[in-house]
Formats: sequence, structure tokens, C-alpha cells
Amino acid sequence: MCQVTFPAVLDRDSDARSSSCPQCSPAKQGAHMKILLCSENVPPQVNGIARRIGMYAEGLEKLGCESNLTYNKLTPSNSLLDEELLHPGSGLSSVFKHVNPWNFTAQMMLIHPLCLYRLLTTSYDVIHLVMPANLSGMWILAMFKVVRCLRRESKPTLVVSWHCNIVDYIQHFSIGPLRYLGYFFFYLLFGMLPLISDRVLTPTKKSEPHLVRMWKRRNGKTCSGVCFTGVNKSEFSPKSLESTWGKTWLAAKEKFLSQEKKKYLIVCVGRLSPEKGVEELIRTMPMLQECALWLVGDGPFRPELERICRNLNVPVKFLGYQSGDALHSVYAVADMFVCPSQTETFGQTVNEALASQVRVALPNVPVFAEAYGEVIPQDAFWKPLDREDMARAISKQLERHAAQERCSLPDLNKLKSWEDAAKSLLEEYNQASRDRQHTFTFFAALYFPMWWIVTISTVVSFFLFSVIRTWCGGSVRLFFKTAAEDAIIKVQSLHRLPSFPSFNSLQQSDRTEKKKQLRKCRSE
Repeated sequence: MCQVTFPAVLDRDSDARSSSCPQCSPAKQGAHMKILLCSENVPPQVNGIARRIGMYAEGLEKLGCESNLTYNKLTPSNSLLDEELLHPGSGLSSVFKHVNPWNFTAQMMLIHPLCLYRLLTTSYDVIHLVMPANLSGMWILAMFKVVRCLRRESKPTLVVSWHCNIVDYIQHFSIGPLRYLGYFFFYLLFGMLPLISDRVLTPTKKSEPHLVRMWKRRNGKTCSGVCFTGVNKSEFSPKSLESTWGKTWLAAKEKFLSQEKKKYLIVCVGRLSPEKGVEELIRTMPMLQECALWLVGDGPFRPELERICRNLNVPVKFLGYQSGDALHSVYAVADMFVCPSQTETFGQTVNEALASQVRVALPNVPVFAEAYGEVIPQDAFWKPLDREDMARAISKQLERHAAQERCSLPDLNKLKSWEDAAKSLLEEYNQASRDRQHTFTFFAALYFPMWWIVTISTVVSFFLFSVIRTWCGGSVRLFFKTAAEDAIIKVQSLHRLPSFPSFNSLQQSDRTEKKKQLRKCRSE
């Protein structure tokens, strides 16, 4: 479930605990503590979840040094007794892997039954399942809950963190009755999670509220918390302009603005997929007469976005995927950063832009309002799906940029570091241990067999969908749309061919000629 690039299992000697660090107190008193991070999205995959999980692990490791904890970095081996972490590349003896049908840079996995058994025979203090769509992780969580109830034990503590607004995606992509079918399947598949876990964590309090409400217990308490997102302020900084990549981007910016005869550069960083709202930003560009746009990132929607840019004739440059110093410094050269997505759970790229001291404009959705309402001015938010209001918010921030107003610049002290986020995560583990449920409800026992059937069917569906999308080149919709456009072009090309006598007239001429020859033969 976790990549070898960071420690997925954290071993801690309880004798080394320090009372001066209450954040690091273990969820369970014992000889030592183990935390299993269970995630299909891990570095070096290119997505926000993978980056967040990687930074959590690094933050926990740094906390161990500060409070006399010992974190052992384990690596996979051929012996599952030594293999403390699993991921899609662990091999057929551990997992079966296939491409993630929604993100071709990631992979999904199906855990081997023997590997599941060996995990269950290992003692853990905390199982942290990273969702969504981590079906193997859900099976692990369910089996640990069953074992915990049968043995009447208090550990492991079972925690779920949710990093995707699936309900928003259902509303965005489904039409009519299909939307209600999507809701039904959502609750059928994930309705078991509150019954097999002790606590749910989301990047903000307003992330996926429909899901969080399912963790409301009989006593009226909702067992939910926040897994905060941090930012590396030393990497994402205005000082990155002084780096080699910073100077390269500055030269490219000046050349691009000069060619397009524009004054300001807007930067947008993220995956190029329909739900990210990049199309709305591109269609707003004609209202921003003095602005050009850089799009950093890649994805299945890029060919369609490039077609839209050609049709609108707007100054947009696609920079593709960037990482390392190239990514750090591209924020700093921007005059303005815009994140048009309405389906984010936090917006990690926004955090990185703010750390780079770049002004930001965002859609006024609950998640962004909670996460950044105290960091950026209220008039920097626009009404979702209102292009005129988006242009207004961007123009207002650019006016401040031109006037060099300090009051609208982000306050770095309000941005959490990854170390702060890791401390908060440990606190959530401790709270989850106090929220533990030691029994299986009667409803859960009845629901359990049906849920297994649903999850197994879903795994098969995901695999078939990944095969179909791979065959279609990454996007079923774009595949059929492109095929239809190609057919239209071919039909139009036929209409442009030189005119010839019709087929019927040619047949008539042939019959007339044959009759003449027949009369001539008879006369002879």
C-alpha cells in the first residue's frame, strides 16, 4: 500500500517516550508502536494525494527525531515477514496491479489473499487507510475490525482519511436519473467504512460533508477530524527566482509576453482533466485583454483544451508536467495564480502559490472559503461558473499587483508546515483511539456479505474500465468525439471533390449505348 520511497511502517519504542511532547503520545500503551499507512497513491506518482502521503511520512520521521522516537525505514523483500509495506509494484506474490482508469499516472491494486492473511497476523497500533477507491485497503480495514472484535482487543486503531470529493464528481458528470444511481452506488460501496473504522479525516472540515455525516454515532458525536495539508516554505519561496530555473522561467516569460503583446502572466498548475475547470479559465481569457496564461501539468483533457485555445485564439502555453526546482520557481515568476477547480478537497497548488508570495484568485466554494478565507481578500473569490465574475476577481488582484499593495499579499505565518501537519495527524490518531468501537452492530453483520459482493464486483468493473480507457488512449469521451470529428471531416472532403456525372446518369448512358449497338446488329 505504500511506496518504498518513504516509510510506511513506523516503529516506536515506548520506553523512549517523552512526556514533554503530548502530541506524540501513543494511541496504545505497549512495548512499541506501529503505524501502517495504506495508500495506492504514493510518491513518485504525480498527484496531490501521493505528495501529501509522502510528506506525512517524512513529517512523522522528523517528529521522531525531535521526541526521541525511532522510525525504521523498511524496504520490500522476497519474505513477507520482512515486507512491512505494499504497493502496486510489490510483485504478483503480494498484489495484482492495473492502471488507474481515472489517472494514468497512478496504479490500482488487488491484494493477494495470502498477503492479507500475513498482514492480519502482524500487530499494529494504527491502521491508516487512504481513500478513495482503495478497495484492497477497505478489505484490510474490515478484516482487522473483525479480528479486533473476535479477540476483544483494543488495537489496532482504525483510521480513514478521505482525499477526494466523489459526490461533487457525481454531480459534475452524471445527468438526470444517473445521478441518483451514482449516489446509491456511492453509499452502497462506502457505507461500510463508518462501521469498520473509528474516525474519518478530511483535508478541511467542509470536504465531502455527505460522507463525514456517516460517522455520526448514537450519542450524537461525529467521529471526524482534519488531516491538514502543509507546504515546504523553503522550496516554494520568492527566492526561487534566483535559481537557474527561476532565471530560465523569467526569460521565457518576458519572451512570451512580448510575442503575445501582453502585460501580465497568469499561471495555473494542476492535472488537465474536465473536473479541474481549466476550460472555464481558458474561455475567460478573452475578457482579460492584458493577460497570457501558462498551464503547468498534463492529463487526458489536454488535446481538447489545445483545440479550444486554437479556436478562441487566446495566448495560452502548455508547459506539461514540471517537478523539482522547475516547479518551485514557475510559481514565483507568475503575476497571478488561478485555481479554477470546484472539486478540490484542499487545493495544494494554492498553498504552494501563496508560499511563493503570489496573489491568488479562487472560486467561492466551501472548501476554498474555509481553507483560504483568512489568507486572501474576499473579492479574490468569484462566483462558480460565472466567467464575468472570474474575470473581475482576477483583474482586481492584478490591480493590486500593479500597485504593489502589501496588504493583499498572503501571510506566511498562516500557512502550516508539513511538520505541523504531522503533529496534527498524531493528535488525530490519539483521538481515534479514544473513539474506538469494540463491537460489530447487527446491521453491519447483515450488510457485511453484501458489501463484499459489491466490492468484488467493483474491482472487476474498475479493471475492465481501465482496459477500455487504455484502448481508447486515455479518454473514452475524447476517443468517440475525435472519431466523430474525423468522420465529419472525411464527409466534408468528399463534398469538396470535383463534380462528376451521377451514377444513375452513367447507367442511363450505358443502357442507351447498348440499345444503339443492339439495333445496329439487328439491321446488319
